[in-house]
Amino acid sequence: MIKKIIYVLLSLALFAGLVLLLGFTRGNNMQNPVLQMDIKVQSRSGNHFIGPGHIRDLVIEHFDTLEGRHLDPALLRELHGIIVNIDHIDHAKVYRTINGQLKLDITLRDPMIRIINRDNQSFYLDTHGNMFPLASGYSARVLLATGSIPAAYSPGQHILSATDGEPEKQVLQGLFKLATYIYEDSFWNAFIDHIMVLPNGKFELIPKNGVHTIQFGDATYMESKFDRLRAFYIHGLSTLGWYQYSRINVEFNQQIICSK
Repeated sequence: MIKKIIYVLLSLALFAGLVLLLGFTRGNNMQNPVLQMDIKVQSRSGNHFIGPGHIRDLVIEHFDTLEGRHLDPALLRELHGIIVNIDHIDHAKVYRTINGQLKLDITLRDPMIRIINRDNQSFYLDTHGNMFPLASGYSARVLLATGSIPAAYSPGQHILSATDGEPEKQVLQGLFKLATYIYEDSFWNAFIDHIMVLPNGKFELIPKNGVHTIQFGDATYMESKFDRLRAFYIHGLSTLGWYQYSRINVEFNQQIICSK
């Protein structure tokens, strides 16, 4: 029993010592100046809206320089707030290392579809449904949507939060649902190039080969529509030829209507 008590007391003393040591090391580390700033910009989808040079220029614009300065937690929080407020950034980590490095680990948004609305405004929707702007000097190769799209660009707007009283956002919600299905299917992602939004809110799809227009209807029963279309391509057009029809209608349940 006494040995057990001694063991517990020694363990508690060791733990307390480690906490004090870590606290001392962290405090001492914050007193040391920054020797180097290390910026990493990651793009999960391979798009490069901004790079480390842009981030470094932004830091210099706000703080002149951080190398050689002592950074307290408040300044780190301020820097993090500046970084994550950049429209093209999804999330970021800003932290100090023991060896004097200031680390900025940044992940960019994944664009899924580019919108050109009826007023010729252009912006992206990312894979989470967030609007974000085009980037100067760089254009992501993603699905394009044009036509009767009333919704205007609003920085940081999340389109999935729209309610029944926001019909403009509901058009984007349908577009987002359709674009997500195409984006997540390797065949359709490689095949469909363009979504047209009609004045009645229905969709037409344009393949990359441009040989015909697909009358898709609204975003309901998407899986069934795409399954029928895929089967028609495999068992119909592969025999008849891709240029046999100019329009293919999959809007109606359990049927495909083709016209020349």
